[in-house]
Amino acid sequence: MAMPGKTIDYTDGRAPYDWQSKFPPEARKHICYEAVILAIVLLILIFLSSIALVLSGGSYLVAFPALGPNASANVDPRMVVLFFCGGVGGTTFSIKWLIHAVAKGSWHLDRQLWRLFVPLVGGVYACAVLTLLDSGMIIGHPGDVSRGIASSASMAFLIGYFSDGVSGLLTNIANAVFGTIREK
Repeated sequence: MAMPGKTIDYTDGRAPYDWQSKFPPEARKHICYEAVILAIVLLILIFLSSIALVLSGGSYLVAFPALGPNASANVDPRMVVLFFCGGVGGTTFSIKWLIHAVAKGSWHLDRQLWRLFVPLVGGVYACAVLTLLDSGMIIGHPGDVSRGIASSASMAFLIGYFSDGVSGLLTNIANAVFGTIREK
């Protein structure tokens, strides 16, 4: 059963055997370039997520010799896991959106930057939202840093995938904490 306003017709309005692209060669070149970049980003982020998950059992001392002889910091891979898993979610969304836009004929070059930056935004949002959740700053959620790494990674993926919606959530949080310009 189709939802109101949704179509279950996956022909994109094409007649049977109408297989040729309606996009000109230059556009197809850009579409393929974008698809290859997103596929490579997805594979790299999955690989890095896997490594970060394996290392997530402890913290590691990392030296920074360029900053001085005693420059070092303890690094907890948890935030790295969140960033990479959020990036995987954002990349998956970008790939889905690219496929959808090409199939529906709404692909255009002006959205390319958006599709290429969603993975990074997804990673940043995953770190920010899960840190806000852990701190208890998101109303209705008590602070909880004891969440397991698997559920954190899963949530990070979802935050990255739905980063457009998360942007609105972060706006609401900022307005609640800092007020709005109209209130100043």
